[in-house]
Amino acid sequence: MREKGRLMKIKQAVVLTAIALGACTTEKISYVTRAPFNPPPDSTTGFLGYYTVSTKQTTCGNCHVGHQTGWITTAHSHAWADLQGSGHATSSCNACHAVSQLGNKLGKPGGYPVVADSAYHDVQCENCHGPGLTHVQNPDVVTNQPLASIHVDTSLANGCGGCHTGVHEPFVDQWVQSAHGSGPGFGPAVSSGASCTPCHEGKQALAVTFGVSTNYQEKSDTSHQRIVCSVCHDPHGTSGFEGQLRADITTPTFNNLCIKCHSRTGTPPWPAASGTSASRGPHGAQGFLVLGQNVGWIPPGFNYDTSQIVSSHGTSANPRLCATCHVAVTTVTDAATGAFKLQNVGHLFAAVPCLDANGLPTTSTSCTTAQRDFSGCVASGCHTTTASAMSAYTANIAVIDNLLDQIWVDSNGNGVVDPYPTDGGLLAQMVARASHQDSVDLNFGNTITSVAKGTIFNAALAATDDRPYFLAGKVFGKSWAAHASSGNGVHNPFLLQALLSASVAALHTATGFPAPPYVDMSVHATPPPGLRTKAVSAR
Repeated sequence: MREKGRLMKIKQAVVLTAIALGACTTEKISYVTRAPFNPPPDSTTGFLGYYTVSTKQTTCGNCHVGHQTGWITTAHSHAWADLQGSGHATSSCNACHAVSQLGNKLGKPGGYPVVADSAYHDVQCENCHGPGLTHVQNPDVVTNQPLASIHVDTSLANGCGGCHTGVHEPFVDQWVQSAHGSGPGFGPAVSSGASCTPCHEGKQALAVTFGVSTNYQEKSDTSHQRIVCSVCHDPHGTSGFEGQLRADITTPTFNNLCIKCHSRTGTPPWPAASGTSASRGPHGAQGFLVLGQNVGWIPPGFNYDTSQIVSSHGTSANPRLCATCHVAVTTVTDAATGAFKLQNVGHLFAAVPCLDANGLPTTSTSCTTAQRDFSGCVASGCHTTTASAMSAYTANIAVIDNLLDQIWVDSNGNGVVDPYPTDGGLLAQMVARASHQDSVDLNFGNTITSVAKGTIFNAALAATDDRPYFLAGKVFGKSWAAHASSGNGVHNPFLLQALLSASVAALHTATGFPAPPYVDMSVHATPPPGLRTKAVSAR
């Protein structure tokens, strides 16, 4: 009986516990079914906007979680608040700070301009992809996929040009004038060459250079795209780098955003590699110069140390590297009244650009040094005043031009190294002597590495705006061609001066010509603070 009573008590305890647990579960857990999208405030166009305004949860982000996570870190996600806090908010600004027809292919007013609802605040997914209602109703990725466009122009509402234009945001206006937007590096030769397109054609740059596999409107067609905004900028903001850039701009390595492409050929191609012309000069060598690596023909006896003879433009003294000068942001005001004229966003990519009569930056290189804008040099912290920056710039060009003149002066401007005294310099003297050995040394049709050809390579590497004939010339009927790389020497003044000085000395030794007075720039005075360099010998 005692055992039976104990069992009854245990059974009663189990039943009571089960009842208690069941009651607890029923009271605290409930399930609520909610639609994956809200009815669009603008039902005519089908823009969905925010799913939850207070948390900035986009409707698209309910499924595309990764893009939602990246997007919310971008300036696009707080574009509406930024406008309201700017002090100059007007109704004309709303369409670019909210979901609207600008930036996509809708082609008619939609979103906030039609229904001023808070669900449309900020620049959301649909600004670029277009209305999402049809897609969320039937998310078929084959036939019903709202793709964004990467094509850009100032005349297009579709794409980045829908908003990033005008005096406050002239990104596309400036880009279209730049080499990225309308430069010479785009045509049949480069738009079809497998080795050229990763840096000269937008779709291949995305796929090959940056490994982007995301789909977009133009991906499967035959159009050739220039180096458009989305090549450098990640529209979804998932990269984690400033300005939604696809790579870092502050690290002095070949993975730097700009240097990924601006580092193609920095040393002579002799003996010529398969498929490489023996007449090929420097090509996109800016990155090599800035980093002071894998660049130039090294003359005999040149004590070259890549860890020492490096410009401060390529060290921690210049934390933004290329962008310091090439993407310098400045505000242009009226000289007389001080009134705002233009926000220069630096997307001409022109370092120390020439200014027009109104003080606006241009892509021209035909101006005096005094007509250039050196404000970026000061803003970077590298130079204390525009005057000091201008002085250093002028002095460097003068030294480099002096050394280039000792190599060749194209006196008659025909692009041919004519015999001395028609042309000046050591190359003209070699042509005047015209021995068989000289002809071989200056033959760009062979694969021989000679002092004369190496000197021309270095001269092309250092060519300034004042001596552009070093970029394309002809001697003994053979041509050479190069791309401008030195930026008037500022990509690495000390290395370029040393290479040219040593090249001139090597030419004198090789030819036996008497050496005229020249400045030996292989040994420098005390460099500016922060510069890593040492004296090197040219002989």
